[in-house]
Amino acid sequence: MIKGTQFWNYRDCYYTQSNNPTEEILRKRSDGGWLVSCGPSVAVTCIAAMGFDVGISCPGKYEPQPEEVLMDFFNDPRNYPALKLARPDTPPDVWHGNEVPQFYPVAVPAVFGITASFQWNSELAKVIANLEVGRPVQLCLVKPGHYIAAVAYDDEKREIIFNDPWPGRFPDGNGFNRRMTEEEFKGNVKPFMIVYGV
Repeated sequence: MIKGTQFWNYRDCYYTQSNNPTEEILRKRSDGGWLVSCGPSVAVTCIAAMGFDVGISCPGKYEPQPEEVLMDFFNDPRNYPALKLARPDTPPDVWHGNEVPQFYPVAVPAVFGITASFQWNSELAKVIANLEVGRPVQLCLVKPGHYIAAVAYDDEKREIIFNDPWPGRFPDGNGFNRRMTEEEFKGNVKPFMIVYGV
């Protein structure tokens, strides 16, 4: 049986990292150092998979991408004092804020009104327990150093179902509802997680 977030199987709740304005600026101006918004894309995927509206409104017809607005929060100097409190040893005016996991529980409630919790432990049992009650988990892979959104768990196949914001890293070009075995989890997930809805 598969248990997970309310909309774990809805492709409309899946966001990628290669199509927002920040990535376009970096792509046009760099020597290949782009695709850095995996964290904000994963956070938005997690929030949408829980059934929350992540739409951003403007007075005109333009609809900003929600992952881009989260990225803006990390890079807005007005937010640096709050981010610095979350991790004093990592100055937000030097680091890409989207890369610092402790910053997400500060940014996500401010932008989307959804709670998030950073936890140093990403034991498989804890990840599964959160997924089984509908709470998505943002995980970071060791190789590549990259965020993914765990949205469900298949207890028959003993696999985590996740959405990867970088679909181009797979031969079939699909990052939606990928699967990770428990062995893969134990060998390639960093020892922290961000849980949404707690």
